[in-house]
Amino acid sequence: MQFLGKINDLRLVIGGSGSGKSDFAEELLKDSDKKIYLATMPHSPSNEERIKRHVRRRASKGFITIEKTKHFSELELSEGCDILLEDLPNLLANEMFLSDGSVYVDAYQRVLEDLEFLIAHSRKLVIVSDDIFESGLDYDSLTEKYMQILGRLHAFLAQQGKVSEIIAGIECP
Repeated sequence: MQFLGKINDLRLVIGGSGSGKSDFAEELLKDSDKKIYLATMPHSPSNEERIKRHVRRRASKGFITIEKTKHFSELELSEGCDILLEDLPNLLANEMFLSDGSVYVDAYQRVLEDLEFLIAHSRKLVIVSDDIFESGLDYDSLTEKYMQILGRLHAFLAQQGKVSEIIAGIECP
Protein backbone atom coordinates (compact mmCIF):
# COMPACT_ATOMS: atom_id res chain seq x y z
CA MET A 1 0.00 0.00 0.00
CA GLN A 2 1.38 3.40 -0.95
CA PHE A 3 0.41 6.46 1.04
CA LEU A 4 -1.15 9.32 -0.93
CA GLY A 5 -0.15 12.23 1.32
CA LYS A 6 2.88 14.48 1.41
CA ILE A 7 5.46 14.81 4.15
CA ASN A 8 8.80 16.54 4.27
CA ASP A 9 10.45 14.18 6.73
CA LEU A 10 9.45 10.83 8.24
CA ARG A 11 11.75 8.87 10.53
CA LEU A 12 11.12 5.51 12.16
CA VAL A 13 13.35 5.08 15.22
CA ILE A 14 13.73 1.46 16.31
CA GLY A 15 15.58 0.00 19.26
CA GLY A 16 15.33 -2.36 22.17
CA SER A 17 14.06 -1.48 25.62
CA GLY A 18 16.33 1.12 27.23
CA SER A 19 18.30 1.63 24.02
CA GLY A 20 18.01 5.43 24.03
CA LYS A 21 15.60 5.56 21.10
CA SER A 22 13.28 8.09 22.75
CA ASP A 23 16.13 10.50 23.54
CA PHE A 24 17.39 10.10 19.97
CA ALA A 25 13.90 10.80 18.59
CA GLU A 26 13.51 13.89 20.77
CA GLU A 27 16.89 15.16 19.58
CA LEU A 28 15.71 14.94 15.96
CA LEU A 29 13.12 17.60 16.76
CA LYS A 30 15.22 19.78 19.07
CA ASP A 31 15.20 22.75 16.67
CA SER A 32 11.48 22.54 15.89
CA ASP A 33 9.44 25.48 17.08
CA LYS A 34 6.08 23.71 17.04
CA LYS A 35 6.44 20.15 18.29
CA ILE A 36 3.91 17.70 19.63
CA TYR A 37 4.65 14.58 21.64
CA LEU A 38 1.85 12.13 20.87
CA ALA A 39 1.92 9.58 23.69
CA THR A 40 0.00 6.32 23.25
CA MET A 41 0.51 4.72 26.67
CA PRO A 42 -2.87 3.86 28.18
CA HIS A 43 -3.57 5.36 31.59
CA SER A 44 -3.73 3.00 34.53
CA PRO A 45 -3.12 3.44 38.25
CA SER A 46 0.26 1.72 37.90
CA ASN A 47 1.65 4.16 35.34
CA GLU A 48 0.05 7.50 36.29
CA GLU A 49 3.15 8.84 38.04
CA ARG A 50 5.37 7.76 35.15
CA ILE A 51 3.10 9.58 32.68
CA LYS A 52 3.18 12.78 34.79
CA ARG A 53 6.98 12.61 34.95
CA HIS A 54 7.19 12.16 31.17
CA VAL A 55 4.87 15.11 30.52
CA ARG A 56 7.01 17.39 32.77
CA ARG A 57 10.25 16.26 31.09
CA ARG A 58 8.84 16.76 27.59
CA ALA A 59 7.54 20.24 28.45
CA SER A 60 11.04 21.24 29.53
CA LYS A 61 12.17 20.30 26.01
CA GLY A 62 9.47 22.40 24.35
CA PHE A 63 7.02 19.60 23.54
CA ILE A 64 3.28 19.85 23.91
CA THR A 65 2.18 16.39 25.04
CA ILE A 66 -1.05 14.92 23.74
CA GLU A 67 -2.16 11.67 25.39
CA LYS A 68 -4.13 9.71 22.79
CA THR A 69 -4.13 5.92 22.59
CA LYS A 70 -5.71 5.66 19.11
CA HIS A 71 -8.14 7.30 16.66
CA PHE A 72 -5.82 10.18 15.78
CA SER A 73 -8.27 11.60 13.22
CA GLU A 74 -10.19 12.96 16.24
CA LEU A 75 -7.25 15.28 16.98
CA GLU A 76 -7.23 18.88 15.87
CA LEU A 77 -3.70 19.36 14.57
CA SER A 78 -2.59 22.44 12.72
CA GLU A 79 -0.83 21.81 9.42
CA GLY A 80 2.95 21.85 9.50
CA CYS A 81 3.57 20.81 13.08
CA ASP A 82 6.32 18.37 13.98
CA ILE A 83 5.13 15.22 15.74
CA LEU A 84 6.91 12.58 17.78
CA LEU A 85 4.78 9.45 18.16
CA GLU A 86 5.72 7.38 21.22
CA ASP A 87 5.18 4.54 20.45
CA LEU A 88 4.04 2.31 17.60
CA PRO A 89 3.82 -0.97 19.60
CA ASN A 90 1.46 0.66 22.12
CA LEU A 91 -0.67 2.07 19.30
CA LEU A 92 -0.97 -1.38 17.75
CA ALA A 93 -1.76 -3.00 21.10
CA ASN A 94 -4.42 -0.34 21.78
CA GLU A 95 -6.10 -1.18 18.47
CA MET A 96 -5.67 -4.94 18.66
CA PHE A 97 -6.43 -5.71 22.30
CA LEU A 98 -9.76 -4.09 23.09
CA SER A 99 -10.85 -2.85 26.52
CA ASP A 100 -13.63 -5.44 26.71
CA GLY A 101 -11.03 -8.22 26.50
CA SER A 102 -11.70 -9.08 22.88
CA VAL A 103 -9.08 -9.03 20.14
CA TYR A 104 -9.23 -7.29 16.78
CA VAL A 105 -6.69 -9.25 14.76
CA ASP A 106 -6.97 -7.06 11.65
CA ALA A 107 -5.67 -3.96 13.45
CA TYR A 108 -3.17 -3.19 10.66
CA GLN A 109 -5.65 -1.07 8.69
CA ARG A 110 -6.76 0.90 11.74
CA VAL A 111 -3.17 1.73 12.73
CA LEU A 112 -2.35 2.58 9.13
CA GLU A 113 -5.22 5.09 9.09
CA ASP A 114 -3.82 6.73 12.23
CA LEU A 115 -0.34 6.90 10.70
CA GLU A 116 -1.67 8.33 7.43
CA PHE A 117 -3.50 11.02 9.39
CA LEU A 118 -0.25 11.99 11.14
CA ILE A 119 1.65 11.99 7.86
CA ALA A 120 -0.94 14.27 6.30
CA HIS A 121 -0.86 16.72 9.23
CA SER A 122 2.84 17.02 9.99
CA ARG A 123 5.92 18.63 8.54
CA LYS A 124 8.20 16.20 10.36
CA LEU A 125 7.04 12.92 11.85
CA VAL A 126 9.25 10.82 14.12
CA ILE A 127 7.86 7.44 15.18
CA VAL A 128 9.42 5.41 17.99
CA SER A 129 9.09 1.63 17.88
CA ASP A 130 10.52 -1.38 19.64
CA ASP A 131 12.69 -4.07 18.14
CA ILE A 132 10.84 -7.14 19.39
CA PHE A 133 11.92 -9.55 16.69
CA GLU A 134 15.23 -10.88 17.94
CA SER A 135 14.36 -13.08 20.91
CA GLY A 136 14.22 -16.30 18.91
CA LEU A 137 11.45 -17.58 21.16
CA ASP A 138 8.30 -19.35 20.09
CA TYR A 139 5.17 -17.38 20.87
CA ASP A 140 1.48 -18.15 20.92
CA SER A 141 -0.48 -17.44 17.73
CA LEU A 142 -1.88 -14.12 18.96
CA THR A 143 1.57 -12.77 19.85
CA GLU A 144 2.85 -13.99 16.47
CA LYS A 145 0.00 -12.10 14.77
CA TYR A 146 0.86 -8.94 16.73
CA MET A 147 4.52 -9.24 15.72
CA GLN A 148 3.56 -9.85 12.09
CA ILE A 149 1.41 -6.70 12.00
CA LEU A 150 4.12 -4.62 13.70
CA GLY A 151 6.61 -5.86 11.11
CA ARG A 152 4.25 -4.86 8.29
CA LEU A 153 3.88 -1.40 9.83
CA HIS A 154 7.67 -1.06 10.06
CA ALA A 155 7.97 -2.01 6.38
CA PHE A 156 5.28 0.52 5.38
CA LEU A 157 7.00 3.31 7.31
CA ALA A 158 10.43 2.37 5.93
CA GLN A 159 9.02 2.85 2.42
CA GLN A 160 7.76 6.32 3.38
CA GLY A 161 10.92 7.68 5.01
CA LYS A 162 14.14 6.85 6.81
CA VAL A 163 14.80 4.24 9.52
CA SER A 164 17.27 4.67 12.38
CA GLU A 165 18.26 1.74 14.59
CA ILE A 166 19.44 2.79 18.04
CA ILE A 167 21.73 0.65 20.20
CA ALA A 168 23.25 1.96 23.45
CA GLY A 169 22.10 5.48 22.64
CA ILE A 170 23.74 5.74 19.23
CA GLU A 171 22.44 5.39 15.70
CA CYS A 172 23.80 2.30 13.99
CA PRO A 173 24.72 2.40 10.32
